[in-house]
Amino acid sequence: MSDDAEHQNVIRHRNGRSLRTGDANQLSPSGVQPAIFGTENSSVVTASIGSTTVLPCTVKKFGNGVVSWIRRKDFHLLTVGLVTYSSDDRFFVEHTRHLQNWGLKIKSVQQRDSGFYECQVSSHPPTSIFIELRIVEASAEISGGAADLHLKSGSTLRLTCSLKKSTEPPVFVFWYHDGRMINYDKERGVRVQNAGRAGSALILEEAMPADSGNYSCVPSNARPASINVHVLDGNGPQLISHPSTLHYPLRVSLFCAQETPKSLRLQFHVVS
Repeated sequence: MSDDAEHQNVIRHRNGRSLRTGDANQLSPSGVQPAIFGTENSSVVTASIGSTTVLPCTVKKFGNGVVSWIRRKDFHLLTVGLVTYSSDDRFFVEHTRHLQNWGLKIKSVQQRDSGFYECQVSSHPPTSIFIELRIVEASAEISGGAADLHLKSGSTLRLTCSLKKSTEPPVFVFWYHDGRMINYDKERGVRVQNAGRAGSALILEEAMPADSGNYSCVPSNARPASINVHVLDGNGPQLISHPSTLHYPLRVSLFCAQETPKSLRLQFHVVS
């Protein structure tokens, strides 16, 4: 569901008023944070797809009440106390007794989990706060997003894989060369440096033409990224960097072949 569609969903409060989920300040009575909660009403939690997140709910004045979590878009009762009522076992309560935190923990977050969640205490009358969960999709990016990388034979190949919009460190980051995982190819001179949530780096000392090909960075929690590496040997095509060594006049022929039997030949002269 898109953000625009999601924010058009209409919910009904306990006092019978119809409210839109986009009206975050109106989700609790009079828009004021109930005094029994330590967590700010209308807080926003951002999580990336596939990650684990916790929606906070700290209760300052508990008494004999019971804390429940309700998903607002379908009014589905998720938990009551420490008991999970949802058939979806990704949802459960993370309770820290001395802090009186009754966080709703969601494993393997999916796009469909976005929206508002209600933390309710069964006081008299019942009191609630609302937490909004926003979902983003993390993605990998290699060396600034370039599609190709050229380097000379014998140079050090260094590829940096950065994670964008990641809300937690990946469990792993695998590197592939033409479809083959190379994280542990030490005899080939491959080194991998992991930087937690920031990403990973692949280092290959003295790259050779055989090391050319497609390299992919595949994190556990983000869309992968690829780059084509071209290692040029000394006999390969070189850019002309010393025009003074040219002999004039210089004749260059261009030939353009078409799919039809006809062809076009272009010819021009460079004169000193």
